[in-house]
Amino acid sequence: MKKVQRVEALFELLRVVLGLLLAYIITLVIIILTSDVTPQEVVTNFVLGPFTTSRRFGQLMGKFIPYVLGGCGMCFIYGCGRFNLVGEGIVNFAPAVACIVLFNTPLFDHVPWIVGVVMLLVICCAVGGGLSLIPAVGREKLKISEMVTSIIMNYMLLYLSLWFLKIFFADRSQAFLCSPMYPENASFFQILKGTNLHAGIFVSIIGWIVACLMFDRMRIGVKIRICGSNGMFAKYSGLNTTKIVLIAQLIGGIYAGAAACVDAFGMYTRYQYSVLTNIGMDALVVAVIARKKPIFIPLAAFVLAYIRTSAVVLNLSTNIPIEFVNMMQAVLILFVAAQHFLKKSKEKAIYKISMEENKGKGATV
Repeated sequence: MKKVQRVEALFELLRVVLGLLLAYIITLVIIILTSDVTPQEVVTNFVLGPFTTSRRFGQLMGKFIPYVLGGCGMCFIYGCGRFNLVGEGIVNFAPAVACIVLFNTPLFDHVPWIVGVVMLLVICCAVGGGLSLIPAVGREKLKISEMVTSIIMNYMLLYLSLWFLKIFFADRSQAFLCSPMYPENASFFQILKGTNLHAGIFVSIIGWIVACLMFDRMRIGVKIRICGSNGMFAKYSGLNTTKIVLIAQLIGGIYAGAAACVDAFGMYTRYQYSVLTNIGMDALVVAVIARKKPIFIPLAAFVLAYIRTSAVVLNLSTNIPIEFVNMMQAVLILFVAAQHFLKKSKEKAIYKISMEENKGKGATV
């Protein structure tokens, strides 16, 4: 059984790696054929671009950090068979609530840095978890589509966060709508000066480890996976499927709140969101690439952050529009999400292992 599990894990990894390589090849060929850019320029700017300077690599890591947390949260939501997309609105709204507390109460006065960032995380995670339950309860209790509800909520939360900013903590001395500068004890410091690589990466690492343990090693993770794979079986096995699905979406909302915290208080020196960030939607893409397995989330998050950064570098260095390069993401998802991609090879490998085990036990076939 362990050999079979290792084979399945290996093939899941191969799906991501081969999907990435195929997407790369297809994208590079199309770019070369449809533009005046030479193959050397494509390789320099698109393939190697994010690693050519520390600033570009920092941009990649700045996207990677919230992607890890958001992707882990979507593994729980997607893993239980639901598509609650309210994480997009949480990224805007949770830091706005934290800023109200930060700038209008004395809670953050003179507290150490570690206490300040933990308080920010707690506030954002609590807001994220609470908001994620709204479409979740609507689905389980009232049979209202959680996808429709969450998409509507995203825009509601965007405009509500802008209203909070204007009323409660806007910095009127600035020419654009934003908050005052964050105090030092309420922001994630830069690990590499002058880049977007900040201390929020430690939150992402801890969050990823916790997600892996919960999803693969704890009872709640097993129950979530059972509900996602076969809800009727879970129900007739005695599991409280409604409760489990609500818990899964609560966990997903908490992780979305953590992603919001590290992005808002790590990437910027003040709250300045004015549009949806797309981090919540990208978290779903990360979970799809990772095949709903938290263990693969760092790889999937790095791949998506790399594609996003490469697209920006190529757009700035050549006349190729950024949207043109984003098709690589679609090709990658096509290969990774395709159910029959490498399926026959995996089945042959599992069959071979089973035959060898039966021969070792002296069984006749």
